[in-house]
Amino acid sequence: MSTAKPHLASKKEIFQYSLGGFGSNILFYLQLSFLMYFYTDVFGVSPTTVGSLFLGVRLLDAVFDPMMGILSDRTRTKWGKYRPYLIFGAPLLAAVTVLLFTAPDLSASGKIVYAAFTYLSYSLISSLVNVPFHSLTAIMSQDPNQTTTISTAKQFMGLPATIIVNAAVLPMVAFFGNGQQGWLLTAIILAVISSFSYWICASGTKRHDIINNRASEHMHPPIKTQLSLVSKNKPLLILMFSMFLNLVATTTNASVAVYFWQYNVNNVSLYSQISLWGLLLSVPMYALIPYFARKIGKKNVFLYGSIVSVIPTLIILLTPYENVMLLFIATILKTVLGPFSGAIVWAMIPDCVQYGNWKTGIQGAGTVTSSCVFVNKLGSAIGGVLAGLILGAVGYVAGHTQSPEVLRTILYLFAGVPLIAYIGTAIVLKFYHIPQEAFQGLITDHQEPSVTE
Repeated sequence: MSTAKPHLASKKEIFQYSLGGFGSNILFYLQLSFLMYFYTDVFGVSPTTVGSLFLGVRLLDAVFDPMMGILSDRTRTKWGKYRPYLIFGAPLLAAVTVLLFTAPDLSASGKIVYAAFTYLSYSLISSLVNVPFHSLTAIMSQDPNQTTTISTAKQFMGLPATIIVNAAVLPMVAFFGNGQQGWLLTAIILAVISSFSYWICASGTKRHDIINNRASEHMHPPIKTQLSLVSKNKPLLILMFSMFLNLVATTTNASVAVYFWQYNVNNVSLYSQISLWGLLLSVPMYALIPYFARKIGKKNVFLYGSIVSVIPTLIILLTPYENVMLLFIATILKTVLGPFSGAIVWAMIPDCVQYGNWKTGIQGAGTVTSSCVFVNKLGSAIGGVLAGLILGAVGYVAGHTQSPEVLRTILYLFAGVPLIAYIGTAIVLKFYHIPQEAFQGLITDHQEPSVTE
């Protein structure tokens, strides 16, 4: 029986919840880093079609994600409010991920239909699971400082997932025979691991979800009123825009990373090494995030993290391909700095949840969180759209020697677009602010929250 205070999460509960970050990220980064490559070089779909597919599905998410947030906020079951979606949705997400990396023998039009159906199914079921998963962060603790720790732990556990995907997926595919069979078996293994991670997460959040479910049992505000949690939440809207720009930087870079090291540098084996070392060296950064958040505020961690990320990105953009070592180091440095502009954003969402509650009197972690999950998907889709449509337009041909124009385009997508996006993120964040009054009554154990400036 847990001895933790009702308003705080125990260390065991935080760890169990963080494993959901492992399960979520292992599938997210699998499709983010390799789905476009799988579609173009294994399944045989044109990059232009892939880009259009990514964009179209994300536009549908614009409707489904807020609906999922509203639905999860209004859910009442004996298992809690958000946990049922993890318990019963995780196996569905695993199954559709396997279908996503399956390459049946179809006609050209049949491949497009299959890719569209499976990718749409993946996206919708991902929302079904991940909107409630991320919503749990805001109800795990009433201490703004501890929510930073919880969010950081959740994002940190995405690190081993990312390492597995970026460092082990290509070797796993090769081990299982390459081609369609290699991708299918690799996807099955990662999907099963993801399901078990979500189930452990659901177990660790039981106490808080049940308490929150009982506390809000009779709260059923009109949907229009519930949506005001987003429309009247200026800090959330600014955070969403900043998050979008940051994700465009990250996902555009990730979408063409394999192409960059294969065609521009002519050494694709470095891709796995960079991913492994970059992610391993970024481990201490996650430990520093709660410290810096208390000292300078979450906003400034995000702001300065975006500004500093400009440096290695600019180095990559200006370095000749022959200088492999400098490109290698700069790319690793960019990965090491990533948590300061990526992980911290999830620690800011619970603050926006509390601001919405203070502003409207409505509790709606799912509604607020779903807007950020949508932005997370939209940003990743835009990265894929930019990569797919632009590579197709300049004449990319899978498996062939690329023209100088294609190589320049890959470089601009790998470093140029992220450079612009990081600068834009820093500018937008200057307008983010949450007044301290929004947190009155939530300070626990005489701790002062440090959440905005």
